[in-house]
Amino acid sequence: MIIDKLKKVNEKETVRVRNEKASDRMIGKWVKCDECKEIIYKEDLHDNLSVCPNCGKHFRLSARRRIKQIADEETFEEIGADILTKDPLNFEGYLKKVESLKEKTKIEEAVKCGTCEIEGQKVVLGVMDR
Repeated sequence: MIIDKLKKVNEKETVRVRNEKASDRMIGKWVKCDECKEIIYKEDLHDNLSVCPNCGKHFRLSARRRIKQIADEETFEEIGADILTKDPLNFEGYLKKVESLKEKTKIEEAVKCGTCEIEGQKVVLGVMDR
């Protein structure tokens, strides 16, 4: 159980991982790998590009996090963020469903598109959200 693992964090391990106090490593900052069942500190997982350091399983990424990993820092400029969802075929309940999903996921659009630089090269990037 996660609580048992948290209680087992000793001072030696805490010094090894970012010189934090055990109390700073709270619930909600941990994730369990579905593959190897190990509990991983979220920051360590993000530092490892969302790949489990134990078994190599790739975790899902949001479009925002993937862009942050790929694009050179501060170069991403989103295109079309102001485009609104339409229902040209008049599907019954479609717009209501879209609004419900936006509220539930806190994501405005499923695909983020924009321009950026990757290792100094200008590119156009499209990334689908989870």
